[in-house]
Amino acid sequence: MEKEVFLAVDLGAGSGRLMAGLFDGKTIELEEVSRWASNPVKVGESFHWEVNCIFDEIKNALRKAKSMYGDRIISLGIDTWGVDYGLLDASDKLINLPYIYRDSRTDGMMDAVFEKDSKDEIYKTTGIQFMFFNTIFQMMAEVKKATALEKAKHFLMMPDLFNFFLTGEKTNERTNASTTQFYDPFKRAWAFDLLEKIGAKKEIFQQPFAECGTVIGDLLPSIAEEVGIKNLKIVSVASHDTGSAVAAVPSTKENPAYINSGTWCLPGIELENPLISEATFLENFTNEVGVNNTSRFLKNVTGMWLVEKSKEAWDRENCDMHYDLLRDAAIESTPMLAHINPDAKDFVMPDHMPKAIQNYCKERGFNVPNTQGEIFRCILESIALRYASVFDTIEKLSDKKFSSINVMGGGSKNALLNQFTADATQKDVYAGPVESTALGNVMMQLRASNRISSLAEGRRVIANSCTPQRFVPHKDQKDIWQKALSDFGKQL
Repeated sequence: MEKEVFLAVDLGAGSGRLMAGLFDGKTIELEEVSRWASNPVKVGESFHWEVNCIFDEIKNALRKAKSMYGDRIISLGIDTWGVDYGLLDASDKLINLPYIYRDSRTDGMMDAVFEKDSKDEIYKTTGIQFMFFNTIFQMMAEVKKATALEKAKHFLMMPDLFNFFLTGEKTNERTNASTTQFYDPFKRAWAFDLLEKIGAKKEIFQQPFAECGTVIGDLLPSIAEEVGIKNLKIVSVASHDTGSAVAAVPSTKENPAYINSGTWCLPGIELENPLISEATFLENFTNEVGVNNTSRFLKNVTGMWLVEKSKEAWDRENCDMHYDLLRDAAIESTPMLAHINPDAKDFVMPDHMPKAIQNYCKERGFNVPNTQGEIFRCILESIALRYASVFDTIEKLSDKKFSSINVMGGGSKNALLNQFTADATQKDVYAGPVESTALGNVMMQLRASNRISSLAEGRRVIANSCTPQRFVPHKDQKDIWQKALSDFGKQL
């Protein structure tokens, strides 16, 4: 019997790809169909996503998938990053290219929003941590400018926008909607009172919500003819990429602890309900919606961004090292030489990341890492210490203890960081699956097509499909890491 094929479009902030999930009834085998760059474009003084080019890449990838799998293709799901969106006018045309979340238009918008509603009230309503690029602050920028909002008739998050291009159906999927900071997880609806306070047009948010694991619609006839695929169902998956990744945690535990590790790293725990209190507000934890309306109680931590930007700087100077050599150099470097707060503003968009790290240490009277190995080790130890501080806080706030952490995503391949994480947290670390987002995307398509009946069954399928690598904490280094964690806490 030939395996059925479920297609997952996984769009990141730097690249996109189409993955095929081949399902035999018990396991999912992933194959990469196509990959492309999704670089932002500068229009005037602002940076935007070139969504038309991205959509062309999706269609090209579908044509390739058809040539590879023929009539075995069952459905397709799309996941993307959070917070960004598009606005459609009365004729369903994009008013402008969607802005990227790092665009400077949000400068000063946090203060502008807090003039309309207090910070604590916004948190009580949404349970979302405050970050300068959240959609609420982007929407405040729209209100200030007014031009686009005056024409706007529909608001669609990025995956919803591409689903609309494919099906003609306008819906909002909850996991991505929850990243806006104007979604109410208790009412399971947009926080219209909050939107009204900041001056946004409530009527543009009226399209219905799509539930994870349900069919949005069929591929439009014109698109079907263009790509050569008939009867393709477009499924509402956990369209926030972290939502799909967490859905794919290969764990049978009731409240699994996880780290979705990539450019951004998301350490957290899955809870049945949002955890919103004065304490979680002060700690700036977030409650993003997960599959089955669970809550992803987590904190954003700057992750491989520090490494990526360091390697870019070294590459410009023609002295970049392959990851294997960089790892070896880090292992040979002095342990605990210096630590940084990965989330410090110094590292948001520096011209030269290694120099930014060195300047951060100099300004605070810390030891200064000089070699590439020292800088790489400093980054990885610092990220591990940040994880440990986050998980310590999670255990206190949630009153739940856990002995292991599942690390998924591209960062799970970094064995040195995984070992540092085990040492810093004194918990077993299970690394993998690497392709957690694509697996979670495919898993919700299996649910929509009744190949599986529940999240638990889907996680068993994923556990059957991968073998995570276990990292055990070095007990003889416990005191060293605890002292480093105590010193590190003074930077936060």
